[in-house]
Amino acid sequence: MRPAHPMPDIKALPHTIAQLITIKCGPGAAIIPPEVTRIHMDFATKLNGGHMGARKFWREYLPRLKYHNPAIPMIVNRHDQNSSPPTMTIYLRKTTSPSADSPSADLPAAKAHTQPGSSINNLSKAQPPASDERVVHIDMKNKHSSQIFDFFAAETRAKALQPTTEEIAEMQSLKAFKKQAGVDRERVRQLRAERKKEEDMLKRARAAGGMAEREAS
Repeated sequence: MRPAHPMPDIKALPHTIAQLITIKCGPGAAIIPPEVTRIHMDFATKLNGGHMGARKFWREYLPRLKYHNPAIPMIVNRHDQNSSPPTMTIYLRKTTSPSADSPSADLPAAKAHTQPGSSINNLSKAQPPASDERVVHIDMKNKHSSQIFDFFAAETRAKALQPTTEEIAEMQSLKAFKKQAGVDRERVRQLRAERKKEEDMLKRARAAGGMAEREAS
């Protein structure tokens, strides 16, 4: 007999594949033009002072940007100075003859630039632009993560990627699986609560029975 609620096919997939589906699609899935040489984010580890949007962008958007643009360094500098406004610094190559008709593929290869790795102790501050770079700053203070991405896309001309039909189906299966898993967890919780209630009632009944025997004796 078939179960009344068959589990989605994604249940058979390894956990890493489910993670891959999540990181490939969604907010931040975009291709960044080669003019962008590196990206730097600076914000506090705590949320007060307008740092919440920056933190959410780092947690939800930046991994997808990195997945689709692995060659672009993305450095994060976190610290405990909430009075300092969260800022994104975008480094872009200077072009000798910028033109809307000039394909970016014709530009020379970007140079490698020295930049310390990410830090949680304020040890990786944004570096000055190199001679072949210019910078754009985005003030992330009190901005929602989606607003930050809109500013980022406007400055870099990043092109958002639309999920394929297969990826949409996979995301729907993942959503259905998570929903069913939540239902299953709640059912197990209720069963455990009922079992504990029955055990408590049985203990009280046995205790009452023992008391009656002592009184009779």
